[in-house]
Amino acid sequence: MIKATKLSKSFLNRTIFKDLDFMVKEGEIKAIVGPSGKGKTTLLNVLSGLQKVEKGTIEINGKILVKDGQYVKLKEQREILRDVSVVFQNFNLFLNLNVLKNLEIVNKDSEKIDRLLKRFGLYDKKNLGLGGLSGGEKQRLSIIRALIKNPKIIFFDEPTSALDVLNVKYVLNLILELKEEGYTIVVVTHDLKFVELLNCEVFSI
Repeated sequence: MIKATKLSKSFLNRTIFKDLDFMVKEGEIKAIVGPSGKGKTTLLNVLSGLQKVEKGTIEINGKILVKDGQYVKLKEQREILRDVSVVFQNFNLFLNLNVLKNLEIVNKDSEKIDRLLKRFGLYDKKNLGLGGLSGGEKQRLSIIRALIKNPKIIFFDEPTSALDVLNVKYVLNLILELKEEGYTIVVVTHDLKFVELLNCEVFSI
């Protein structure tokens, strides 16, 4: 589903990674692990199209996004990246919009929005401002927003950070459930116990 070869990325003359290879197969979970500052989130951003690499090739769902450091045209990039959604560590929600508006800005399919809100226990809060949500509820909203794009691949960036034990268990079960539904999932985390519970392949950076 994702195949990346010889990726190189740097910031301000600092090499984040060089000649890095990464692959995740369709329908599997893969965890990207490593110490803070080693480039886990940068790799997520590169693979999901949020940042560019200087060198390397990325193929997503059989389509070339970048080859030998040369990206395809912007229209093609957008088409390819429709298959990808990201659940961000800081949720990346619009704080000035209520729950419903945060979803409608991505997809106006009201039936699908209502179905997902009910599935994730937020239907009764759809007209509530984000200030009225707990951290776990904000994360669930972020997950709904990722799913509503109809992706094939979902990236989770540090999904257990700042969550209590109950919400960590919820996220664990959800990721395993999404795998069973056919999604390809990449999890960036420093939580090795969580990775062990996922029972998935590990990529160390």
